[in-house]
Amino acid sequence: MVYCTKCGESNEEGTEYCVKCGASLTGRSPVYRRSRYEREMCFGVPMSGSLWGLLIGAMIVLWGLSELIGIRFDVAAIFAVVLGGIIVINALRGPSG
Repeated sequence: MVYCTKCGESNEEGTEYCVKCGASLTGRSPVYRRSRYEREMCFGVPMSGSLWGLLIGAMIVLWGLSELIGIRFDVAAIFAVVLGGIIVINALRGPSG
């Protein structure tokens, strides 16, 4: 037996609509669930581990090069410019999907 969620009437198995009120017995209201990609978005930028790994790796390489050649880079400023640039570029591209 299948019970109607709207009126509570019992219906035979395999019935698609309630015999009393006509409500659908098979369909459920659609539930919007965000995909993993959408959940990881931040200002339109997918913030997965690979992006952060790339940024941190670039900072380490710049720091190492600055130590080798004696030129001082402000790594925090470069990090801020790169991250800000990514956010601005993705904001200008607009929402995807």
